[in-house]
Amino acid sequence: MSDITLEQEIMDVVRKLNIEEQRTVLEQARRLAEPKGEPGWLFLERTQNIHIAADDLKLMEQAIEEAFEKIDDLPEVKFDE
Repeated sequence: MSDITLEQEIMDVVRKLNIEEQRTVLEQARRLAEPKGEPGWLFLERTQNIHIAADDLKLMEQAIEEAFEKIDDLPEVKFDE
């Protein structure tokens, strides 16, 4: 097994890239390092005291259903067989 570390291997590859490709790698690495939201239990704890009227929930449900039914408006895509 090689003594090269993963970090060294990544750096070897990055050094071979041009400056624009290196910037792309940096942007992707930064996105991967960003925090990924919050645990569900914490979300529930923070929102447990929010109360929405049943009528309002029904209106939201109807709006969502209507929005997603519009997918039929998209043009038909035909792939070569």
